[in-house]
Amino acid sequence: MAEVQIIRICSLGLCALLLAGQAGSPALANREDSRAALNRFVEARFAESFNAMQSATAIYADSLKEQPDNELLAGKAYVSAIEVGDFALATKAVKTLQLRGKAAPEMPLLPFAEAFAQQDWKGANLAIVELETLKNFAFMEPFLAAWLETAEGKNGSPSLRRAEGNATARFYLEEQRILHKLATQQDEDVIGLLADVVKSNDRRMAPLRIIAAQHFWAKDDPVSAKEILKLRQTGAEQRLHQQIEAGLKRGVSQKVTPSIGLAFLFQRLSNDLAAQRAGFLSQVMAQASFQVTRKSDYARLTLGRTFAEADSHDLAVVQFKQIKQNGPYFLVGMSMETASLVADKHYDRALERLDSAVKSNPDTPELFILMGQTLQGQGKDKEAAAAFQSAIALGEKLGRSDALMASYWLALGGAQEQAGIWPAGLDSLKKANELLPGSPTILNYLGYAQLERRENKAEAVEAIKQAHELRSSSPAITDSLGWAYFIIGEHERAVTYLETALAGQPQDPTINEHLGDAYWTVGRLYEARYAWKSAKLFAEGEDLQRLAGKIDLGLQPDLISP
Repeated sequence: MAEVQIIRICSLGLCALLLAGQAGSPALANREDSRAALNRFVEARFAESFNAMQSATAIYADSLKEQPDNELLAGKAYVSAIEVGDFALATKAVKTLQLRGKAAPEMPLLPFAEAFAQQDWKGANLAIVELETLKNFAFMEPFLAAWLETAEGKNGSPSLRRAEGNATARFYLEEQRILHKLATQQDEDVIGLLADVVKSNDRRMAPLRIIAAQHFWAKDDPVSAKEILKLRQTGAEQRLHQQIEAGLKRGVSQKVTPSIGLAFLFQRLSNDLAAQRAGFLSQVMAQASFQVTRKSDYARLTLGRTFAEADSHDLAVVQFKQIKQNGPYFLVGMSMETASLVADKHYDRALERLDSAVKSNPDTPELFILMGQTLQGQGKDKEAAAAFQSAIALGEKLGRSDALMASYWLALGGAQEQAGIWPAGLDSLKKANELLPGSPTILNYLGYAQLERRENKAEAVEAIKQAHELRSSSPAITDSLGWAYFIIGEHERAVTYLETALAGQPQDPTINEHLGDAYWTVGRLYEARYAWKSAKLFAEGEDLQRLAGKIDLGLQPDLISP
């Protein structure tokens, strides 16, 4: 499913004509209204150009009140409202466009979600009819109808079976069938279906396993709940399993309802559309989900993700911050909230949030990992190493898996290496490799960190060779192997691998600099300078100075890439 471009930006001249075409009479009033509307439109576009999306949305909302039949304003109001999470304005704009026959295929989902949340069954049915007429999302009709009928106290199973006749709908049918059975008290019938979901241990199905486990826990059946979570594929599943073992129910247990089942459909589509880079449609689905289940942590997580992916990190943080501390998604939410704060360079705010979370959850190593990563973002590698050491101590105390502990040791080794705490950093990287042998990421870091210091060359090259054998498609690892061959004097071979790495990641400054050094060494001087100039475009600090020197003087011994 490709993203639908709802509104194309038109020239001001065309916009003026469109606005004038919407005005009423008499002629003078027509011109005055058009001029005022155009001025407001330009004001909103100006706000958008400065990324002041909230201001732009407010202008579109006011303008739509003044000219409720204006298609252009309705279209812009719709897009802007989705981008800032103003569901009411988005729905109002959709209804304006529907009355004029200008609705885009996904638009009826918003009135449907609004009507469903308000138990306006007639309005919800009308929205389904409109959705079918516009076709693109008509595959959702069996699911929407089934949940609507179930919410009304009717039998939604016949509607659900209609999904079998559509290939796209069949992709979502299994999980919808499971949720529908749980919502209609058919728990015994769903055990077999859930057993297959548990056995597959597919990460994609983790949210479904969590919903099902919460359902059985709410029905005082901890055995079934823990059986569903027994493989603990994700951190959220691990956390929920621990909470059930501890007997915690508040904010943890929850029976499946039609609202939860319907919201999950929207959440799933939001995530799938995001994977297809259909960001706007992903936001539409996330907001429909949130409208249906405003108290759901997973709904907040999904909505926050769409804001973060659109670089609206301030809006994302609002959602992540409200995820319950005692819920299974708390740590996931904290991770995403921290990432959004760091993306906007709000390091101090991120650390304050993490400090507060640690006070409430002192035995949670993941919070110290997030703290360390945030400190690294500030360039405080020594402090980051201390945070990672705290995470390791807690992880060992709690008996975390070898794979997880390996990631902790890798983080520590990386921070120590960057802080110049060596050879302690090497010991940490070796410990990570012992805990998780055969990890391309660990092997690559282990080898490259030694190559940078020109020590243990044979051991370092062997580690990078192993990493490349395991993940030859990685440009970063291919670059490491090419650079390893350069360091040991196999320059022609180095060029071959570095060219392959550059083809996979053409704007990477490190790969470009490495390739430039290799080109110069084999006598390809013009190509070397071209590669260095490409690297310089994205370089900073000492790297920038070193590249400038190479471009001017050629490759000197003191200018070789570290």
